[in-house]
Amino acid sequence: MTNESVGPGPGQLQAQDIESFWQELVYQERHLALLPNQAFVAQANEMLARVAPDLALELERSDGSLFSRLVFSAHGNVDQFENLMVLVRAAPSLPGYKVQAFRNRSPVSDFSMAMEGLELSCSDVLVAHYDAGGIVGLELGFAKIISAEQRELAQHMAFVMLDHALGEWDFAVRVGPVEVVDGFAPDVAGVGPLSAFPAVFDAFLRDQLGRSYRFPPADDDRWKMLEARRRDAPADAVPDLLGLRLSANAVATRADLPYCLQWTVAFDDAQTLDRIRDAQEGLQAALERMETGILAYTRIEGMHERTACYYVDDAAAAQQLLQQQALALPARIQVDFDPSWDAYLAVYAAAGAASDDTGAA
Repeated sequence: MTNESVGPGPGQLQAQDIESFWQELVYQERHLALLPNQAFVAQANEMLARVAPDLALELERSDGSLFSRLVFSAHGNVDQFENLMVLVRAAPSLPGYKVQAFRNRSPVSDFSMAMEGLELSCSDVLVAHYDAGGIVGLELGFAKIISAEQRELAQHMAFVMLDHALGEWDFAVRVGPVEVVDGFAPDVAGVGPLSAFPAVFDAFLRDQLGRSYRFPPADDDRWKMLEARRRDAPADAVPDLLGLRLSANAVATRADLPYCLQWTVAFDDAQTLDRIRDAQEGLQAALERMETGILAYTRIEGMHERTACYYVDDAAAAQQLLQQQALALPARIQVDFDPSWDAYLAVYAAAGAASDDTGAA
């Protein structure tokens, strides 16, 4: 069995660096706790920058609360989300603190910002939305006149405000194309102010895209079966058989299922294919029983190998479970950090989402 994702890759935080940061923060915590918020954040970020210069830390203290909150951010840079999540996962117990990955939404619905003489409030930014293949596409406009000289600045400010209104994860992962327009397209929905958009966004994800973010119950296990051919395949080539699990869409882009694990096993007869299917379904059952992963789709390629694609919380733990199901057959394991579920949604969008076909490939 070959594994194409062993250990941290280029740009990924090393375990010793993560441990070093947390050890220093724990050691300095009593000193930091005596500082005003701004000084606390400045000194803590100096420690963080030594190991993870692309990440940042914010402190939230609430009057009357027993806890302060340490919020870690990647400034919306998806390329750093894995580092951020690994860092937060490794956090030690910090009495008096809760540790959180990703910035929350702004608690103020109609906040304003000003830059270089231009001031915008959320009421000045208009938003419309549409289904962009399983993610939310946006068109932005303005409710006030923006001069040509300030147009680029206004666009930048609108993006920053959208990030704060929706929160770091939703904006970076669940929003797709964003275009600033002079006039909204006729097929977009819900043109309205940014101040009201978070509720509209949540309803669209839930009601139109089918994102309950709950694992599908056993009696709602819906699949769609497809035949697919690669573009460069001969006309008489045996088509691939794709089993798309429509019900997995309910949990697509959940923050605790960011890893795409593909397990590919070769076969040369029907009996071996049955053994592979049983093993891959065994991993599915183990993951879904604990809600630490979900089977998203399967693919039989060229009638010689079967791939099962899972989205999981902890890639290393999932691979340990996989070893319990592993077969003495040629196999490959590939793990990719895919918080936007690009692999699944590309197939889901191409296949269409309205089907109640059942079964498994």
